[in-house]
Amino acid sequence: MRAPPPSPAAVFRKYRGQFSGMVAHVIQRVTGLLLLVYLFLHVHTIRELSNGPAAFNQALAMFQNPLFRLAEIALLGTVILHALNGIRLTLIDLGVGHGRQRQLFWAWSIGVGALIFLAGGIPLFLASVLRVI
Repeated sequence: MRAPPPSPAAVFRKYRGQFSGMVAHVIQRVTGLLLLVYLFLHVHTIRELSNGPAAFNQALAMFQNPLFRLAEIALLGTVILHALNGIRLTLIDLGVGHGRQRQLFWAWSIGVGALIFLAGGIPLFLASVLRVI
């Protein structure tokens, strides 16, 4: 008989400790790829300017969808996580905090990143999705 799959909390506990470096590595690569996809979308949209103002306005109309507004908030989180994790990696490469990689990842990249994300994400959500502000 097979054992049941581990709960999400059990998986989190497993990767919280000794595998923090691997998790940080994977997060850095995934967020980098997501930012590359955003870059291509951005360049494609800006390219529409060469087709005239009407084509550009039509391209911009696609971004007025509330689902796309949520994607903008996700983009904010992706940029913050990628940037803070990149700063952490640079510090480790310079020899600063090499023995405290795990604490740097969880406190700096995740903790500070979550605070910055909330400071920017909540107003974005209220203004662009709920249109409260």
